Amino acid sequence: MHYKMPPNEYFRKLIELYFNSREPKYYNPNIFRGRSTSISSELEDLTALFIALNNPNSCSYFTDQPLKFSNAKTKYPDIVIQHEKNEVIYDLVDMKADTGWNRDGMLKFCEEWDQLIKSVQGKDTHFVNGKTKKKYTGKFSDNLKYHVVVATEVNSGKKILEDYKSVKEQCENVELYILSKGIHPNHYGLSQDEILKKIVINNSEFDRLMNAIIKV
Repeated sequence: MHYKMPPNEYFRKLIELYFNSREPKYYNPNIFRGRSTSISSELEDLTALFIALNNPNSCSYFTDQPLKFSNAKTKYPDIVIQHEKNEVIYDLVDMKADTGWNRDGMLKFCEEWDQLIKSVQGKDTHFVNGKTKKKYTGKFSDNLKYHVVVATEVNSGKKILEDYKSVKEQCENVELYILSKGIHPNHYGLSQDEILKKIVINNSEFDRLMNAIIKV
């Protein structure tokens, strides 16, 4: 497909986020960070931008948005995509830099979300804009999907590839994507341009994600 923001540009911006996270927010020659700051919220916004620029549908995108689910549960999908024409939410996106945090693998995580998504398909929901406090109403599509997007398989262990296959076979309402391999976007010892050259971008995964989100 034709991209207004291509996958290569997405990763260029992601690498830049990691490099910036190593620096103090406020400059002083005597201030140094021992650990990088988290890029989680910025990664959510970057991914929302990538989808918004490449999605021809008229949609609103809400990042880190509290949503009411079944049994009064509140969940926080990284990206909620609501179509402006009918206020229907067809897709939710969960963005992971990698899965090194989850040594048990992603299958159980995806299976739990698969059941949760099934329980709210076709139901109404409501939420509040975090900036304006405007109240929104909406409806979950009968075919609501949850897209778990992993930026890189590096640091994720071999199990991520097993889980990738299992999720495809066992989960009806959840899709798992792995956007790259090779080296981690947060690799040390190389320049930003050098890292970008060494990352192996899975363009077909970007295509699969966008083809699932775009509604004809």
